[in-house]
Amino acid sequence: MKNEIKRKCQGCTKISKREDFVKITLLDNKLYVNPSKKILGRSMYVCADKECVKTVIKKKKLYSALKFKNFDEISKVEKLLQEMVS
Repeated sequence: MKNEIKRKCQGCTKISKREDFVKITLLDNKLYVNPSKKILGRSMYVCADKECVKTVIKKKKLYSALKFKNFDEISKVEKLLQEMVS
């Protein structure tokens, strides 16, 4: 039996299978919203749920989890996440 890869949502801290989350990856000073999970780099996971996305944006988890300070890039990703869940 193959072990399932578990990840934790940065919004609600729920632990689940990697496939249940949207992956956000930092690579070469650019952020990728990466539902296909193919891009490697510093990453964070968030549920595809409106409340989790709101929590991640409100608590500025993109800054802290990814250790990234490019405000323009982060604001683009925040808008994209809000569009994905609405």
